[in-house]
Amino acid sequence: MANKIHVLIADDEPLNLELMEEILEDDYKVDMVSSGQECLTFLQANKPDLLLLDVAMPNMNGYEVCKAIKADEDLTLPIIFVSARGAIEDRLLGYEAGGDDYLVKPFNCDELLAKVQSLVTFVNQQKELDSQLQSARDMSMMVITNTGEMGVIVNFIRQTFECNDLESLSKAAFEALEQLDLHSTVQFYDDNNTFDTYDSSGSFKPVEAELLQLARSKGRIFNFNQRCILNFKNCSLLIKNMPEDEEMKGRFLDHTCMLMEGLNARFIAISQSKIVDENAQKNKQLLEDTKDSMMAAQQGLQEQSKQAVSVAQQLIHQLERDFLSLGLDEDQEKYLINLIETNTQKIADIFHKNDVVDDYFAKMLSALK
Repeated sequence: MANKIHVLIADDEPLNLELMEEILEDDYKVDMVSSGQECLTFLQANKPDLLLLDVAMPNMNGYEVCKAIKADEDLTLPIIFVSARGAIEDRLLGYEAGGDDYLVKPFNCDELLAKVQSLVTFVNQQKELDSQLQSARDMSMMVITNTGEMGVIVNFIRQTFECNDLESLSKAAFEALEQLDLHSTVQFYDDNNTFDTYDSSGSFKPVEAELLQLARSKGRIFNFNQRCILNFKNCSLLIKNMPEDEEMKGRFLDHTCMLMEGLNARFIAISQSKIVDENAQKNKQLLEDTKDSMMAAQQGLQEQSKQAVSVAQQLIHQLERDFLSLGLDEDQEKYLINLIETNTQKIADIFHKNDVVDDYFAKMLSALK
């Protein structure tokens, strides 16, 4: 169908072509080629939306094909490398060549479909953000002409104190780095090693998120060509376009390390503030529950007192009405009435003590308010 996403598969193994076609053909328009050169020839006459590119092909491997595609300004399609090797070194080669994602063989049907759909979604989002990104870059160039590099970092540190969540914190970092004409991706890690990823363009490539995770064990600074990853306790930063000039690269590396110190410190402060807020909310709810329980107890005590006094009064009135039918003489009647009145007063004294407890409840409720 004309409205289907067009996927091109390049692989020299017929079984791989057949497998991927079978998985994708229901949801996508699929074309296949069996070599790198055939792939480039196909792209001169056709404009697929996405390329699944095998790495290990004879004569012209997938990395070489990818570099040739990226060198042609007329070809802008996203590329997913498909390879049996998934080490970080292999992924770095794919990333350096210009790939957008990496799929390791053997894979299952759901994994392939998820990778393709994720990259298609990313490309669509990227197109929408292009105009905004260009405007932001133009503004960054204007700012850098009027602001010293160190001033940019100092301003960022000041700005972090106004950031109360990871989105605003990462945005502040990206704005600072854009003033140095650096494009970046950042990952934040909590104590459970759960991570959140943000990118200066608004959306990150899956391969970038994977590289940041894999590079956590590579030390504080991990360089590869124009890219650089900085690892701190709770955050990692990928700089995608470090300058080639060694002096400038060293200077920018110092700046980004200072930025990361501030970024990591503010992340810790935000995390601790979140815990404090959660505990405060729990304590507030506990006070409300305590208040409700005390009010219920106070009301129950008051109601019991009223009912007991009422029963005692009803008993006296009933006995006074029934004395005539009991055949008692005057002394017996006086004795019983005196006995009942005495014990009724004792009951009243007991409930007077309940009034003291009721006053205590009232004072406690007033304090809780």
